[in-house]
Amino acid sequence: MNKRVYVYECGSYDYKNLIEIFSEYFKKEGCEMEGRKILLKPNMLQAHRPSENVTTHPEVVKAAAAAVMKNGGICSIGDSPSGRGRLNAESAAEKCGFLKICRDLNIDFDYFDGQQLRQVDIKNGRIFKKVLLPESYFSYDIIINMPKLKTHSLTVFTLGIKNMLGVVPGLGKTEFHRRALHPDSFADAICDLFSVLIPDYTILDAVEAMEGAGPVTGKTKKLKKIIIGKDSNAVDSTAERICGADPLKVPITYKAAKRGLGEMEGYEVIGNRIVADENFKKPPGYTIAHKIPKKLLSILSLFYGHVPSLSKRKCIGCRKCFNVCPSDAISFSVFYPEFNIRKCTKCFCCAERCPESAIGVKKKLLSRITT
Repeated sequence: MNKRVYVYECGSYDYKNLIEIFSEYFKKEGCEMEGRKILLKPNMLQAHRPSENVTTHPEVVKAAAAAVMKNGGICSIGDSPSGRGRLNAESAAEKCGFLKICRDLNIDFDYFDGQQLRQVDIKNGRIFKKVLLPESYFSYDIIINMPKLKTHSLTVFTLGIKNMLGVVPGLGKTEFHRRALHPDSFADAICDLFSVLIPDYTILDAVEAMEGAGPVTGKTKKLKKIIIGKDSNAVDSTAERICGADPLKVPITYKAAKRGLGEMEGYEVIGNRIVADENFKKPPGYTIAHKIPKKLLSILSLFYGHVPSLSKRKCIGCRKCFNVCPSDAISFSVFYPEFNIRKCTKCFCCAERCPESAIGVKKKLLSRITT
């Protein structure tokens, strides 16, 4: 396994500069791409504008595609957002700016939704023993994982390893939350999936990141970095340290390292010394949630932590939050959703799915007092 992680300073989404970064990296690492089918897998959580910093910025994806094509690769972009169906995926791909890239560069977008699925067995799976994945994913010679650096109120961060959940079509993702309610269990479920989807490269968009109560309603944080490596967990660990976080306190990162799915330490960082940003706002649950026993967490969560919060001004009553909730914690009395906090698992699928960003995250009373 390659133990080098490259950290590039990148002050903006300047297309030419990004192409230079990727071309330099591919040359240094001797990436053989001539005539090979290559998939760029961004974060396409839902239909969000690039300026919202919820999804991978299209200029990063476009520059990577151009660099791949320059090296003779046959490039496609592919992902599956939350929600169901091809029309939902097309809407997300258009609003995120990915379909424009495909038109500009004359390349294909691979919709994982609505195509033939392959059952894949997961050896030594902790939560999942098998998973259904789109057949087309297995047709590529090289997978380039392209996550966005964001916080997440359940998993602490959404980075390279968690980004591969996007390969699971549509509402199949909710099964991960339904079967793994505790942060530790969810981390095991993500590692189960990652073990059969390990990409060849990970390019992390950390030019403009998200801090605070992510993955949708956090605040923009300009980190001005592109982080690249062959080991997704090493890339993730590097990003976490840059954000002033300890990878040992990030369940997915820690468990991936423990299961031999990537390095958490002992790798070489090239191009920039890691300087921790102590002002980076960590999400709820960073220091404590994964340490609390499952039974006790369900009790404490009634008083401590963060819960979904609705902005009636933004809500359009589309009921997408209701359709995606894995714990049946959302109901509609008239027009607006109502949250049953006792049933809520704090997965924030509702916030991820909301097309208007009408569902945010708020602190409970004990959290407001102690933080």
